[in-house]
Formats: sequence, structure tokens, C-alpha cells
Amino acid sequence: MIGQKIVYQKLDELEVKFSYYESPRDFSNEDDGSFWKQINATRCKNLFMRNHKGNRHFLIISDYYRDVDIRILEQKFKKGKISFASQKRIDKWIKGVPGAISVFNLFNDTENHVEVFIDETLKTKPILTFLPNELNALLAISFDDFVKILKNSGNHFEFLNLSDLA
Repeated sequence: MIGQKIVYQKLDELEVKFSYYESPRDFSNEDDGSFWKQINATRCKNLFMRNHKGNRHFLIISDYYRDVDIRILEQKFKKGKISFASQKRIDKWIKGVPGAISVFNLFNDTENHVEVFIDETLKTKPILTFLPNELNALLAISFDDFVKILKNSGNHFEFLNLSDLA
């Protein structure tokens, strides 16, 4: 199976059931609605970001098709501007491939440095999809198992409305 070995080891340890899908495409630009309807799961967007000082790093997770307003995140964090993290920062904190960052990268964050913010709309989605820290494969897991992974990671995580401060 395509993906980092640690992903499958941890999913096995946590007894997380998943459905596995491969594609010759990398899923990063996949807009084939029929594929997503076929697997009946919510496609997730995962953004790895940093604050302007570079001393805090965030994994932002939302529905792929939902807009994430960076200004709202900046107001929430109250640490000035935030931006996408570089490959150097990805390598240091979560060991991943740009375009294939996901909740599974938390398995590589042994210091629990990364803070995770999840759009609250995902609470209504029974099945979520994530790349296994590499391109060309996709894993679908239940929302409950997603929360189990977050709790087991040891990283701070929080659900919030990523599109509106209201």
C-alpha cells in the first residue's frame, strides 16, 4: 500500500478501520465528482501553517470545498500574520510531502508541537478522507476514528468555525 509505514502501524495499533483507494493521479487536483460520490466520504483539506515568528505551527483541517479565511485564523491565534510553512518546517515537525499533508502527519510529531484546528462542520460528516502522508493513495476513516487519532496524538486540537467568527 502507498503511504508512510508509520501511518499503517499506528492505524493498526489504534484499531482504526479504513478503506484504501489508489489513483494514478495524486488527488491534489482531483475534481471527479463521480469518484467522491462513489466512495461516499468527505474530502478533507489539510493546511500546514506557521505564525510570523515561526515558533508556532498549525494543522488546519476542513472540508475540501469549504473556504478557510486566513484572517479569521489570524484573529483566533492573535499572533500576527500566518502563512504556509516551508518544506524545511514540514521536514522538522511532521515529515511530509507538500500536497499530501494530513492528520496522519501527527504520528511524526513526537514533540506534540503542532496545534490542530478543525472546522466544526466536519462533526456532521460520518466518513472523512486523508492522504497517507504520500500522494496517489487515499484512506477513508470514520469521524469517530478521526477523533480517536487526534486524542491519541497528544497534540492540542480544537474544533471551530473556520469561515466565520460569529
